[in-house]
Amino acid sequence: MELLRAINKRGGEIEDCRIVPIGDLVSANIVVSGNWSALGRLETALPGIATELECQIRFQRCKPREPAPEYRPYAVDVTAPQQPALLVHVLEFFDGQDVQVAEMSTQKYDSSYTSAGMYNVQMVVHVPVNQHPQALRESFMDLCDDLNADGMLDPIKN
Repeated sequence: MELLRAINKRGGEIEDCRIVPIGDLVSANIVVSGNWSALGRLETALPGIATELECQIRFQRCKPREPAPEYRPYAVDVTAPQQPALLVHVLEFFDGQDVQVAEMSTQKYDSSYTSAGMYNVQMVVHVPVNQHPQALRESFMDLCDDLNADGMLDPIKN
């Protein structure tokens, strides 16, 4: 809250914000917009804000994300027993299909029923419009079968 308040106080507008716990820490990725003066004030103030809040702050200027009209958004969910290369196999699959990973979140946990170690991957991917969705889905399900995983690949309806 204090970081977001400090951004607002200096004239920055929060465009996108993702805050998640990672281990015993909290990670925040924040995209801030504003006029050149507000962004300059914020950049100058960040080291002091980090000291005051006893946190680490890394900032970098970026350009707006380019729209991807030649892609369709799909949601991906994979749940499987913990295995070291699961995420690598899933990412290699999509890379080989010319599918872009737009967002990804992973989580290890113990099953509440069996105490077995489990792994969950959630993604938003961009599938080229010229790619046949059913063929991609069938190939993805074959990958999930090979990994002993449950998987889902469904279009995101806007």
